[in-house]
Amino acid sequence: MSILKSAALAASIALGLAGHATAADLRLNAATATDQVPTRLSAAKDDRAAAALDRTPVQVSWALDPAEALTDRPTPFVQESREYWLNASEAELQRGVALPTTAEAALIRISPHGNNSSRLGIDDLVISGNGRQLSGREATQSLADEAALRAAGMDVSEGTVIAKLAPGTGKGNLRLSAPAARGDYLIHVFEPTSSTVLRLGAARDTVVAGQSVRITANLHGAKASSAKGMLTAPDGHSQAFELSLQADGSWQADIVPDATHAGGPALWEVHAFASGGDARAPVLRDAKTALAVSRASARLSGEVSTALDGARGKGLSVDVGVETASASRYQLAGVLYGTATDGARRPAAYAQSATWLATGAGKLTLTFDAQALAGSKLSAPYELRDLRLSNQADMSVVERRERALEIR
Repeated sequence: MSILKSAALAASIALGLAGHATAADLRLNAATATDQVPTRLSAAKDDRAAAALDRTPVQVSWALDPAEALTDRPTPFVQESREYWLNASEAELQRGVALPTTAEAALIRISPHGNNSSRLGIDDLVISGNGRQLSGREATQSLADEAALRAAGMDVSEGTVIAKLAPGTGKGNLRLSAPAARGDYLIHVFEPTSSTVLRLGAARDTVVAGQSVRITANLHGAKASSAKGMLTAPDGHSQAFELSLQADGSWQADIVPDATHAGGPALWEVHAFASGGDARAPVLRDAKTALAVSRASARLSGEVSTALDGARGKGLSVDVGVETASASRYQLAGVLYGTATDGARRPAAYAQSATWLATGAGKLTLTFDAQALAGSKLSAPYELRDLRLSNQADMSVVERRERALEIR
C-alpha cells in the first residue's frame, strides 16, 4: 500500500469516529455473570513487592489478523485422571491395603513419607486378588527404584518404588501387603489403559478472593457414589468442601477462597476425590487442578473516555478509570474489534499499558496504533473485548470483562 493510500485510510478511520470520541458520557458495559469484578477492595498487608517495581509508564500495541478467531474468555483447563492416592500406616500395609483397579497392568507407586526412611523391594510385596495370592515377583512385570526413577527425570522422595503389575495379575479388588513395612507410606495407583476417568475443572481460571467459583467433577465409565474435595492455598492453608450430585450426573461445589490467604503469584490447588462403582467393581479416582486467586487490590471504576486521531498517526486511545486500595504498578490489556464490510466484528489490534498508580482514583490508557487500525481495514463501530486489569506486584488478574465497551 502506498504512503498516500495509507494516510487516506487512516484519515477515513478518524472521520468515521469524528464527533463520537469525547466520551465524558461513556461507561464500561454492565458486568455479566461470567465477568470477574471485585465488589470490595482490600489493601495489601505487605507492599514490599510493589515498592520494588519499576515505575516507568509503558504502552504497546500491535495489529491482529482480522481473520483469526479469538475467544473473549479463556476456556478453563479440565484435568483427566485415571489415578488415586492412599495413605497407609505400617500396620495397614502389613495387614493389606485394598487397591481397586479397573484395568490390567496398573502402576503402583509406594513412597515412604513423614519421618519414614525404610525401603521396600520387590520381594517385600504381596498382591492378592481374584482368588490368588502372588509374590511381588509373580505379580509384577517390572519395578523401578528411586535411583532409576531419578535417572529418568522424576523428582521422587527417598525410598520410592514403582511396580507395574503383570497383565496376568488381573484387575478388580486387589490387595497390596508388605509384611516388612515400617512407618507411613503414600500409595499412588495409576491405570493408564483404564476407560474410567475423573474429569475435574473450575468454571474460571482466576477468581477474586472472597468470591465464589464453581468446581465440577464428572466420573466417566462408572457411577460415582460420593465426591469431596480440598482447596489448598500456596501458604499451606486448606479448606475442605463437599460436591453435590447434579441431575446430569456431575458433581458440583461452589467454593469461596479465603481472602486472608490471597496474594502472591503462586496458584491454589483444587484436589477432588471420587468413589463409585459397586462392591464387585469399586472405583477410586483423584484429580487435581489449579486456579489463580487474586486479592482485590483494585478495580475498574467504569468511567471511560476515548480519542481518535488516526490522521495524525496517534490512533485510538481509551482512558479507563481505576480505583486502587493498594499503590502498585497496574497493567491494563484489551483487544479492539472493528466492523468489517459484511457487518461482522473482527479483531483489529491488541494493546497493553502499565504504570504506577497511587491509592485512590487513577486511570490507565490503552492506545491502539493508527497504522494497525488502518491495516485491518475495519472501521467503527469498535468494541473493546477481553479487558483485563492486573496487579504487577503479584501478576494477578484482579478484573476481567469479556465485552467491555462499545465505541460508536
